[in-house]
Amino acid sequence: MERHTKKTKKIVEEDDTYINDKIKPEVNQTKYLLYSIFAIGFVVIYSYYTIYKSDFGDEVVKKQPLSEPVYAVIIDAGSTGSRVLALAFKKTPSGSLELEDELFVQVKPGLSSFADDPKKGAESIDQLLAKARNFVPERYWKSTPLAMRATAGLRLLPTEKADGLLNEVVQLFEHNPFYTNENSVAIMDGIDEGLFSWFTVNFLLDRLNGKLTNSVAALDLGGGSIQITFIPTNSKQIIKELPEFITEYSIMNEKVNLYSHSYLGLGLMAARKSVFTVDGDLLNVTSPCVQEAAKGTPYKFAQNTYHVTGAPSKKGPAVDYLLCKSIIEAVVKTVYTDKPKDLLNQKIVAFSYFYDRAQDAGLVSEEGGDVTIKSFYEAAERECSQTSYNELRPFKCLDLTYISVLLEQGFGLPVETSVSLLNTIDGHEISWALGAAYHILQNGL
Repeated sequence: MERHTKKTKKIVEEDDTYINDKIKPEVNQTKYLLYSIFAIGFVVIYSYYTIYKSDFGDEVVKKQPLSEPVYAVIIDAGSTGSRVLALAFKKTPSGSLELEDELFVQVKPGLSSFADDPKKGAESIDQLLAKARNFVPERYWKSTPLAMRATAGLRLLPTEKADGLLNEVVQLFEHNPFYTNENSVAIMDGIDEGLFSWFTVNFLLDRLNGKLTNSVAALDLGGGSIQITFIPTNSKQIIKELPEFITEYSIMNEKVNLYSHSYLGLGLMAARKSVFTVDGDLLNVTSPCVQEAAKGTPYKFAQNTYHVTGAPSKKGPAVDYLLCKSIIEAVVKTVYTDKPKDLLNQKIVAFSYFYDRAQDAGLVSEEGGDVTIKSFYEAAERECSQTSYNELRPFKCLDLTYISVLLEQGFGLPVETSVSLLNTIDGHEISWALGAAYHILQNGL
């Protein structure tokens, strides 16, 4: 009994000791409480993430609003054809636009060919609008801006005839479902054409994110004109020398000085006309740049149809390449070109007829490629030396020689200069219309 009593007493004493201790017992209870909370919290969080995490992620994705697409429809009324470029973009959180999809359709001849029948010209544009309506979902029609910009073809027409065509298109636009205003139909300035072409190339090459000094120069050879555009490496020098061709341009929230010069009359089709009429503006012409086998081959430019016959050549049935080249050199010299030295420091991307003629000559594949000016010269000489008449491409010798001379003597590029020739980038058409669409969507018509 005593032992039991003592034991009991001992326990009681120990209990009394705990009750009367004012420091140690509180510390131990706090640790116990903190450990308990930490353990319970860990179990809850671990269970939540292992059991519910995937469902939670799915739920967040589902609740995020999808970016609404934005559309634009641009009609390119060029000298050799009219094209529609309908584009679908999505807006990024930063407010910029990402290209999602596009429609590209072309009809020939160009709008300027209908100078004497404006209603028929408007009908050719209406064909393109029908394609655009099929591309843009109907619920977006009213918010989709529509613009037509005419280029060198209409610039070369008499004012009254160009206005007649533009007025017919204005009436056509008034009865279409897309968004239009008084700025929707116009003849585009050549410098704007160059700026938008430059933007398109660099946008598709993803050269506008980061340092704009990584951008490339753009050379766009059209039918009536050629545009050359780039960011100078020495802005102060080129602004001093050529201030009229410098434009301050805002790109991705950054202002830069862009050199852009458009040469009306140096487009490929205009150059042909100049070569054929070097001895006088006659409709029946004889040219050393065409094989003698050509007899009255029709060539239509602007409002006129020329009938071209090949001149006799000391090379027999082949074209006298050196004679033809000398004529083309004289034609190029009739138009003053800047020959900006800064172009030598640029990576050059050339497109439109530059690409087309290079592919015809086998210099590049369908995907494009890099070609030196020397290679253009060699291809021109090979083509001119052909003795069999190419009825489908009777002016191929002239075209290749002209491009070679234009790049070297017109723009001052050494023959060793390599030029990247492209028609599309990542499946997207290289056209100034993309740059114009981007500008309109960001700044309005």
